[in-house]
Amino acid sequence: MPRACIAAALALTLVACAPAARCPVEPLAPEAPFLWRVAHGDGPPVWLYGTIHNAGAAEVPAAAWTALAAAPRYASELGDAAPDPDEVGELARLPRGKGLDALLPADDWWDLEGELRGRIKPDDLRRARPWYAMSLLTAKVAPGPSPTMDEALTRRARALHHPIDALETWRAQLTTVADAVTIADLQDALRARATMRCDLDAMKQSYVAGIAARMARHLNVAGAGRLLHDRNAAWLPTIEGYLAADGAFVAVGLSHLLGDDGLPAQLAARGYTVERQRW
Repeated sequence: MPRACIAAALALTLVACAPAARCPVEPLAPEAPFLWRVAHGDGPPVWLYGTIHNAGAAEVPAAAWTALAAAPRYASELGDAAPDPDEVGELARLPRGKGLDALLPADDWWDLEGELRGRIKPDDLRRARPWYAMSLLTAKVAPGPSPTMDEALTRRARALHHPIDALETWRAQLTTVADAVTIADLQDALRARATMRCDLDAMKQSYVAGIAARMARHLNVAGAGRLLHDRNAAWLPTIEGYLAADGAFVAVGLSHLLGDDGLPAQLAARGYTVERQRW
């Protein structure tokens, strides 16, 4: 399963739309790139950069590429590791009991089965967990770029011969996804598929303009709760380790950097100097 599909399932509020839809373009005044410089006194900086899964290398601002080139190492949620197919298969399947065809209302089941016909066998779809079905639906209705922004950054770090670190394992992230995405989330995505592409396009427009308040709404940061808080808390010691050593460039999903629970806010509360960069 492509890592972009797995990552997309974390964005629970993203919905898909028909490929033929013409999406409105709203003029937006640029704010700032989603790039923060974090330092302790005169020590080496850690650069925090927020990514989104439906954008590619073209949407990475020049300041982020420059910071990545100057950093001594690169870290991201999953680093350079590929998912273990057995782990993906294990966490993609429902345990014994009712299948998706019984958990979903009949109309929703038949809509889902019809949308994914030819991509997964009906019997396999019946045993799919909601996150996996949602990732297949998103990939089919609103496919993302290839490479994604996260993949492009990792490739550049590899070309620069940077050490590449992972902030969490594939199993940890897949478990988070599997536990977080509910039948209701799958229903929301299924019923909103006629508008998903335009919703994603609007989010990308807000991202390119660097408007934090709009992105927080797109990503439903206020409603994410423990999903973001616990993972940020788990990553903080590693980031503080980079600050105590030689610094790093750290790229994570933008939702982890916004709001009072975001990594920049938490690091500022711990006494570090945190500055959002400008164009």
